[in-house]
Amino acid sequence: WACLVLTNEKLACAIGSASLAKIDRMNQQDLANTAWSYAALEIQDATLIMAIAQRALVVFSSETKLEVARDLALLAWSLAKLSLATPPIMSSISELMMKQIHAKSSGPQALANTAWAFATSAIRNEPLFEAIARLSLETLAEFDQQELTNTSWAFAEIRCRNMPLIEASSVAILGALSNGMTEEEVARGGYAMAWAQDRHGRPDLSRALVSHFIAGARCHSMAWGLVIQDEEWRHNAPPHGAVCALEAMAQTADFGKDSAES
Repeated sequence: WACLVLTNEKLACAIGSASLAKIDRMNQQDLANTAWSYAALEIQDATLIMAIAQRALVVFSSETKLEVARDLALLAWSLAKLSLATPPIMSSISELMMKQIHAKSSGPQALANTAWAFATSAIRNEPLFEAIARLSLETLAEFDQQELTNTSWAFAEIRCRNMPLIEASSVAILGALSNGMTEEEVARGGYAMAWAQDRHGRPDLSRALVSHFIAGARCHSMAWGLVIQDEEWRHNAPPHGAVCALEAMAQTADFGKDSAES
């Protein structure tokens, strides 16, 4: 239902009522999938979601394994997406996730989703983010483009400045670019990573990333604008920087054609 992006209020209400009646019989996957479905469709059923969260805190505490960490992170993501991430519940989720991280049973998706959920909810939990950074550094080669950018964005959003992770993520995202990111991935992830690097006080990393995108003629306009803004504000436009590249593009026939068409 949610995977098809179909919203049916009567169906959602019926599912919610049935789920509440059987909440004590729902297993780990039932709880995570239901919460994710409502969050993906942005259906605000606070009674159901909070009941799922309370039940999940009991069910998810039994084991340390990849599936538990994944579903726990999915619950945190769902709560944040629906603006239902209260400090007490997120604190309990943090304790359980720390257990998963210490057991090294959290994969890249769980780490990225957890970081995103806490940052989106503006809940700063330094021990949790330190643990996420530690395990992320150990497993960074397993992160895909979205996991890299979501994690970097989350750390930057709450201003949790872990330089080893920032620098390693910057190298990893350049590797992902070299291995062939799609146009959609460039558009979605390029700006997020460049923004995170700049917010961490590393405009040099941001410029390096955007330069790679420019060299491949695949730079997202917002990422490009971020670097141009930095060059202008600092009154430091390198000979081959973003401003220079934009001026060169403005002199091409293709640029004039695109501008006229838009």
